[in-house]
Amino acid sequence: MFFIRVILNSVLLLLMIGCGDIDEYDTNSTNVVEQIAIPTSIPTQSPTPTPSPTSTIEPITDSVDIDTDNNSDDSFSASSSPIDTILNNRPVVESNQNSTVTETQTDTTPNRNIVYKDRFINSSCDQILDKEFLVICYDYGLKMATSVAYLLEGDLVEELNIADRPSFYEEELIEKRYRATYSDYTHSGYDRGHLAPDASFDWSIESLEATYSLANIIPQVPIVNREVWARIEGYAREKAKELGELDVVNVIKFNSTPTRIGDNKIAVPIGYYKILYNQYMDYEECFYYGNNTDSKNLDINISSHIVSCSNI
Repeated sequence: MFFIRVILNSVLLLLMIGCGDIDEYDTNSTNVVEQIAIPTSIPTQSPTPTPSPTSTIEPITDSVDIDTDNNSDDSFSASSSPIDTILNNRPVVESNQNSTVTETQTDTTPNRNIVYKDRFINSSCDQILDKEFLVICYDYGLKMATSVAYLLEGDLVEELNIADRPSFYEEELIEKRYRATYSDYTHSGYDRGHLAPDASFDWSIESLEATYSLANIIPQVPIVNREVWARIEGYAREKAKELGELDVVNVIKFNSTPTRIGDNKIAVPIGYYKILYNQYMDYEECFYYGNNTDSKNLDINISSHIVSCSNI
């Protein structure tokens, strides 16, 4: 290669001398020749690779505006590239995160599965009486309610405190042969005790009258009805005002051979539970009162009557 280069340089030099241009390039002739000389060696370079679908992609930033509507996307073609896949997957992940939070909030709502009304007022009742303001599970054999459920609204409790009380009345929704009557209590030694108390519903004439159905009344030992039971009813009203609203279920307990009173032989309970709960405020309390004059049943301290709700 060196000899070829010398020969080429000599030929070019002779040509320049023959043309009379040697003087013009005398001092720089070597440089000129080198500038126009054909390179004797060309470096070998690898061709620039054509990017493939797996080439490195630009990092995704939070400023990218992503359309989360799976049915409309003008910015991406049907033949998606890897970046299309990544972009399209991002909203799905965010959506799943949001739905997970919502599902968790629903699942962890306090006492969501505790619905005492459905538990005690159900198909085991001979008749379910909807009195608009309270619901009664009624037993024909006992001629008595076995449970009563109602809602106390805090802003209505003691709103009017209607002074005039209506009269007790037979429940016409019940067939006559299964009803209790007013006279069944006369001279029996028992009070006509409310399950849904009148004092909790004296904010309208209609709600107050609903509590005076004899289907909402049970035979109660006078001192229990007037002192001890009355205290827990007042406590429930205060809780309703504190929490905004309060669900109440009264469950009546009978033994296998209950005492009977009156011409209609209505059954006398041996005790009753009061269940208080608000499933949205993580609150529930349960109480039991015996229907007799034992010292425990006459204890006016509400805390003395607290029982486990799971045992009812």
